[in-house]
Amino acid sequence: LFEAAPIVLIALGQNLAIATRGIDLSVGSVMALASASIAVFLPYGVGPALVGAVAVGAVVGFCNGFLVALLAIDPLISSLALLVAARGLAQALLGGSRVNLPDTPGFDLLGAAALGPLPVVMLIALGLAVVVAFVVRRTTFGRYAILVGASRGAAFLAGIPVRRPLFLVYAVSGTLAGLAGVFASSRLGAADPNYVGVNFELDAIAASVIGGTPLSGGRISIVGAVFGVLLLQVLDASFIMNNISFTYAQILKAVFIVVALYLQRSGG
Repeated sequence: LFEAAPIVLIALGQNLAIATRGIDLSVGSVMALASASIAVFLPYGVGPALVGAVAVGAVVGFCNGFLVALLAIDPLISSLALLVAARGLAQALLGGSRVNLPDTPGFDLLGAAALGPLPVVMLIALGLAVVVAFVVRRTTFGRYAILVGASRGAAFLAGIPVRRPLFLVYAVSGTLAGLAGVFASSRLGAADPNYVGVNFELDAIAASVIGGTPLSGGRISIVGAVFGVLLLQVLDASFIMNNISFTYAQILKAVFIVVALYLQRSGG
């Protein structure tokens, strides 16, 4: 559950992007940039470091939203560019090195604290999942985002402001990725631009697809995405506990994605 919490957060943002018939490949690198930002802001205090890291994620999300919504750049290209840029900037900020975080209540709370069987970070992630599910189903923004994903041309002809939902979707995705970077760094006990967030964007996409959010857009399943993340984490943990190579877990993930896409296409 500790390991799953950051992936739940980026899967929420990834679901929103996929629902609009887009994708956000930058989330893993945004996590790394947020992690590096913690070390940069740490001299000002733990609180400012945590807030600053999330704010950096939001800034990258705003940039991605600007490229997609206002400049009409394909989200695959824009997020791929930010994937490279954010990871490179993260490594540049810390000179490619790892910085250990101090042993403080703030990092301990996010890195190790639990209420009963549930880690605090997972409770926060599930709370945000409930908020996102409510926004998607009960707010104008959520409905506009789904309609834009179903048919951007029809949404435009219906008078829906297409650019605004797209911009906000990627801004939210970047912000959640920044928070995920904070969670991962607190658990690791270090700001590490080389390790934090590596391949996390792939897990988020896999969880979204397995959970029932089609890559064709127009539909979203927040609950399914959460269970998709948990399924993948159980898979990884099971392989590790049985001393089976992690490579095979990656292959099995690929099989899950293909099967999920086939079932979606066949109406299963």
